[in-house]
Amino acid sequence: MKSSNSNLTFSSPNSVSDPFQKKEMLDKQVRDVMDLSKHLACRRTYRDKVSFLNTLPQVQKDFKLPSPIKNFTKNLLPRQEYLIKAVFALHQGTHLFKVPKEVSCPHIFFEKILDDLMAIEHFYKEIGGLIGYQSLVLSCLSNLDEKDQRDLFYPPKGIDLSSPDSSVVRVAIIEGILKQKEMAEFYPVGGTADRLDLRDEKTGRKMPAACLLFQGKHLLERVICDLEAREYLYYKLFHQQITTPIALMTSKVDQNHDQIQKICIKNHWFRRGKKNFKFLIQPSVPVFNREGKWCLKKPLELLLRPSGHGALWLLADKQRVFHWLKTLGKKKILVRQINNPVGGIDYGITAFLGIGHRQKKLFGFASCRRCVHAHEGVNVFKVSREKEKQKVSLTCVEYCDFEKFGIEDKAQSPDLKYSYFPSNTNILFADLKAIEKAARKILFPGLLVNFRKGLYFDHFHGKKEAHLARLETTMQNIADAFSTPFNQHQPLALSTYLTFNKRRKTISTTKRKTTHKKELLETTEGCFYDFIQNAQELLSHHCNMKVSKIKSESEFLKKGPPFLMSYHPCLGPFYDLIGQKIQGGEIKDGAELQLEIADLDIKNLFLEGSLLILANAVHGHHHLGKRIYSNKTGQCILENIHVQNQGIDWDAKDHLFWKHVMKRKESVIIELLGHSRFEARNVIFRGNHFIKVPDKTHLIVFQKRGKLIYEKHPLKDQKPFWSYHIQKDQSIRLER
Repeated sequence: MKSSNSNLTFSSPNSVSDPFQKKEMLDKQVRDVMDLSKHLACRRTYRDKVSFLNTLPQVQKDFKLPSPIKNFTKNLLPRQEYLIKAVFALHQGTHLFKVPKEVSCPHIFFEKILDDLMAIEHFYKEIGGLIGYQSLVLSCLSNLDEKDQRDLFYPPKGIDLSSPDSSVVRVAIIEGILKQKEMAEFYPVGGTADRLDLRDEKTGRKMPAACLLFQGKHLLERVICDLEAREYLYYKLFHQQITTPIALMTSKVDQNHDQIQKICIKNHWFRRGKKNFKFLIQPSVPVFNREGKWCLKKPLELLLRPSGHGALWLLADKQRVFHWLKTLGKKKILVRQINNPVGGIDYGITAFLGIGHRQKKLFGFASCRRCVHAHEGVNVFKVSREKEKQKVSLTCVEYCDFEKFGIEDKAQSPDLKYSYFPSNTNILFADLKAIEKAARKILFPGLLVNFRKGLYFDHFHGKKEAHLARLETTMQNIADAFSTPFNQHQPLALSTYLTFNKRRKTISTTKRKTTHKKELLETTEGCFYDFIQNAQELLSHHCNMKVSKIKSESEFLKKGPPFLMSYHPCLGPFYDLIGQKIQGGEIKDGAELQLEIADLDIKNLFLEGSLLILANAVHGHHHLGKRIYSNKTGQCILENIHVQNQGIDWDAKDHLFWKHVMKRKESVIIELLGHSRFEARNVIFRGNHFIKVPDKTHLIVFQKRGKLIYEKHPLKDQKPFWSYHIQKDQSIRLER
């Protein structure tokens, strides 16, 4: 190792405009930072590291004369002093710790910056902490515009789940239900949702995507309802209680972690018990410009953003979440992003999980067709060359890296809107033991830098707009750890897998607001459009109800949906099961049907207006504050029923149908409290009706001489409202 430190003095390329000179300058910075890292690695104690940093010209320059930051470091522990001076060694300290004249007590701000630096140092300690992090940043920037021709990419083959009549799909569904007791679920909920710009209506404070209200439920509540539906299905088939543990990855940005916790507390931990939740807080990392200079949010405050969902695996390992799950007897993990409400529709996720269990796979992707120009990564077969040996892996390439890896974002043919490669939907399956090993093998999967326009603070010009980025990692690229040797003359034997399903049943995200161009892709309105299309399929093809077809996207935006329909996932969640509970009738144009219930039996419903059936005990009862799946549910029987009322006020201009914010002129609302039952046959409900059925009550309604007669009886029956049975052909049949 060189004894001189002169090679550690590097200059900033801020003033360099020539791309070749900028590349050379970045390459030099990479070498210098790596050299700095080697010098520091040789010194065991932080005191020794500080002594070394004090010899560097760029540190001496800023600490030679009296200054607020010099005074601040006098009373710090060696580790804290090291972090402050490391920032100056990286040429980030001068602008970061510059104190405006109006700030009389900068030490408070310095302490906050120090906390941020310590979090970065801890998370990246395996690669040298703060210094190692900046080395990664500069390396990525140096190679940002270079093409990577080392790997070859091919569209992957997978298992088609789009036909529920397939014997492969039916077997996978049953396997997925049976193995639910071995599952845990991970939800990355720490994203900033900048494009959605979600804010509290009263305070104007930024809110995380988990707080978005879609179809009457927050996105976090929706994914947990999807989970409840699979657990409830397991209970109905195998008569056993299960509670799947959940790990939530949050972040400190915009008080994301605090707000997510408040949602859980407000919902009483979704009656699942606080002990069944674990929180992983992903680190926040500095936002930087194209030269690697860290940006400020305001004076004496770093502009920070979450480090990316790839932090999930390393955090789960460091915080012993993997160990916790193994002590609970869990073997597999489902990962879902909450901004994709349609991901749990019908049987798709259950069949996807069943394939992974049945084929003993270590990692899997639930995929579908991808729309050209969507901000979605693609699943690929990657053939890479390592030491002259070819390896193949089923993995993902993010959309911002298409050009770098030579992937063209074009349609399969001119008359199609779908791209050549399928979509990475971030619905993932993972073997617990295998993913724990992979997390230690690939610490920061899928490193990428994606520049977007953003605001930052400049000491000379105040707020400025520029192309800014952060160093991100991607959770799906942990799949690179499961590569296998490639031989053209032998079939692939991958430990990973991929499934295909209908796009509108696999991914439709709520990432952004609708633009002035009225493009629906990745918007809440677009997700609602897909949701109504799915509802039309459910009602017409499975429930044999007459219902209008869905209009084009432009007509949908202009005139609204032809009807409204929503339901609790425990009603199915599979369309085949819902179709056994609802049969026959008609949904008129402009009608609304809300079914917050699981135990429902409808035959021949003719709906003109609004009908809401709301049970507060959808799938069982509560005991000591915890949910128990049982037969003590809200139950409803409707046979040969006509509902006629004015329903939705379609002339009102401020509807948000996707949010369940709407005005009604009239409606029929049936509210079932606790273990109660409502029964009506051969009845016409005209106009407004609000019917509340008390707990332990069986309310029967019939029509006599044009009048509705209500009879109350005690409800003592605790037998199953519906009995679920697996048939020889692996289908599920219901019996009353």
